[in-house]
Amino acid sequence: MVSGHESRYSLAYQEQVRRIHEGAIGDVVAIQSMFLRAPYRVVPRDPKLTEVEYQFANWYHFRWLSGDDVPQSLVHNLDRMRWVLREENPSWCFGLAGRSTSFGQVYGDMFDHHTVVYEFPSGVRLYAMCQTRTGCYHNWDDIILGTKGTCHWTACRIVGETNWQYRGPRNNPHSEEQKILIGSIRDGKPVNHKDTMIDSTCTAIMGQIACDTGKPVRWEQLMASDFEFEPKVTEVRMGMDPPTVPDPSGNYPLPVPGFTDYFAT
Repeated sequence: MVSGHESRYSLAYQEQVRRIHEGAIGDVVAIQSMFLRAPYRVVPRDPKLTEVEYQFANWYHFRWLSGDDVPQSLVHNLDRMRWVLREENPSWCFGLAGRSTSFGQVYGDMFDHHTVVYEFPSGVRLYAMCQTRTGCYHNWDDIILGTKGTCHWTACRIVGETNWQYRGPRNNPHSEEQKILIGSIRDGKPVNHKDTMIDSTCTAIMGQIACDTGKPVRWEQLMASDFEFEPKVTEVRMGMDPPTVPDPSGNYPLPVPGFTDYFAT
């Protein structure tokens, strides 16, 4: 099972994490993670498509297909930072999210901005944010603040008591991911990244739930939950009615923080 969290396959990032673990920035105190960019490709409605076919074609923008932007996109930042924190899982989180610019049926039922604050057992706070808005500030970096320095993730640079800039070989982590998968099959040597993949994905899911509900979410609360978006995976069919449809204005219903509850019994 090879994870699609491709940052871990980067030679530059591997060296960077090794140096952080060896103390190059001291103890990690706080992290700022950003995945701020314009909307994903939107798919205009084709009258030849049924409602569910349209949603499959425009899947980025529907929560039951993509999970919304925290588990769809910000999960990559969260996976990197769990790697930095030696696979520590957050104790709890809270989130703020909404939609301010992305109206119309092509944007489905997703929010266009999210901020999640995670607290880890070690005391580290991770301030993570993502957006899909045009004409706004865009950035996709992680800034790791330590007691002895700061790591600027995408630049592979550390400044502080130790000053370092990665100058080693570069590889394409997306290609490396595929090489590892294909090589494991050809060589008969299974690779299993399930633990890091599952925990990073769960970290993203708890953040999305916190944003949708407006309520804090604890790790153990998430682990005890059996919530899933309808329909169940085994019940998905091309001819079915999708779980969400547009209202007369052409917009799809959105979560309402403070009222939406995924943990209701």
